[in-house]
Amino acid sequence: MKILLIVLLAILASLGGFIIHVITIEWLPEWIGRQMQDITIQPSWDLRYLAALTSVEYGLAAIGLYYLARERLLAFGKLKSALLFTVLLMGLNGVFLRQPLMDLAIGNPLHVTLIQNCFKWLPWIIMAFVVVYGYELIHKHPKK
Repeated sequence: MKILLIVLLAILASLGGFIIHVITIEWLPEWIGRQMQDITIQPSWDLRYLAALTSVEYGLAAIGLYYLARERLLAFGKLKSALLFTVLLMGLNGVFLRQPLMDLAIGNPLHVTLIQNCFKWLPWIIMAFVVVYGYELIHKHPKK
């Protein structure tokens, strides 16, 4: 019964974001297009320093999540903790299963889906391993 309730809770938690996504996909791009008429935007490469600086938000959030889950994750050891943390980070961003399945569903060939999603996974893999191993290096406890 608890598993069924957990699944129901996951569905409810995801439903809000899904509904907002579906509603906004219908009208938001057109509205943005109308608002942006006659406005010139700067190429993103020109904003690389601001992008690099603000990307620290991801790292800080990952460290916060790891800090909160650390005791439970470390029960698996550092390597398995980093792998599990990778899956959690990717899942929160919808790139672990959802995005590859959606890419296949719209007709992308399997090899294209695998390559494009490997590149989407790579930042989360790197982040998880850096956070887990870095945090544990910083908080190394001497052996008794």
